[in-house]
Amino acid sequence: MKAFHHFLAVLLCLSLTACGDSSDDITGDDWRASGVVAAEGTITHEGEGSVKVLVTVGPESAAFYRDEPEQELFDSVSFPVTVEDANDDGTGFDISFDDITGDGESDVVVTFQHADMSTTQMVWFWDADEHYVFEPDYSYFHENGVQTDLTDTPYFSDNGLQINAAVNTGTYLLENGVACYSGLGDGYERNDCYWEVVKHSDQSHDGIREIQFDAICYIPESSIPYFTEQYITNTDSELYDYYTGMWFTAATAYGNSQRGDNYYVHTVNYNGNEYLIEFAYSTDWQYNVSDWAMVLTKSYMVYLPDDYDGLVFAATPQLDNYKDCARRMQLDSIAPETSIMDTDLVDPYNTLFFSICY
Repeated sequence: MKAFHHFLAVLLCLSLTACGDSSDDITGDDWRASGVVAAEGTITHEGEGSVKVLVTVGPESAAFYRDEPEQELFDSVSFPVTVEDANDDGTGFDISFDDITGDGESDVVVTFQHADMSTTQMVWFWDADEHYVFEPDYSYFHENGVQTDLTDTPYFSDNGLQINAAVNTGTYLLENGVACYSGLGDGYERNDCYWEVVKHSDQSHDGIREIQFDAICYIPESSIPYFTEQYITNTDSELYDYYTGMWFTAATAYGNSQRGDNYYVHTVNYNGNEYLIEFAYSTDWQYNVSDWAMVLTKSYMVYLPDDYDGLVFAATPQLDNYKDCARRMQLDSIAPETSIMDTDLVDPYNTLFFSICY
């Protein structure tokens, strides 16, 4: 993965101005009352502990200041592109300092929601020597005011992705579909497994289509290496949209369904139409089932508009090293709702794709 060297942004001088009598608005020289603060958060670094910061943002950078009356810079990130509408009224801004890489250090994710509903997202990982290093493989950019996921032809067909597995037809081999390791990646090894999708119900009423199905992963004994201590078994599978390639992320930010807790909601915009996709799922691991060492069952309930037929279940091969595997476990923080071709943590051309609507 390429990493671009991070140069600290040259910070713009912020002048405090006011119209009329501002004595009630700003107390002394406390810069925090000036209206330049765009967000706040907490940054954690080894040796520093946790520091609350206030964020200012412009077209070329975001700066992080200590939450103190005197404006004291703590750190910053420089944007690899100029975000011309960064401070426009119609542009939404969000920033996260979550630990994406799992090393105990805060990383940075900056997101702009543009007025045309396209999104720019930029990601930096913490490096002890270079501070924040921009990660182009986890970032994507709004271009020319065009929402790039709106296309005349389906995303899957545009990118040569085939529906290569069928519902209710038995198991399909997924090469390198399961990874096993102990500790922090000790003995990391990936091997083959088998997937099938079984649809239990599919009915429509009042314009809503309800589908209940199980996605089942079968792991043979030969795919489990020998470990002398407790080990972890990992598989990866997700839901996608056939027409835009959007990943239907199962993350807290999308768990706002009126159907209750643990339901996830996404909106697909394609060819001028808007489709609301809702789903919930549960997982169940069973051991030593018949001839299998392990069997994983993911049980889904999905709610779709009855004129939408683009729901795809994808079972994805494991990555060839533990570091990338651990990063993919944080993908909902790195690239929520990203399209399937837009991250190197997914191998789409060796993935099993099941069309759930047929």
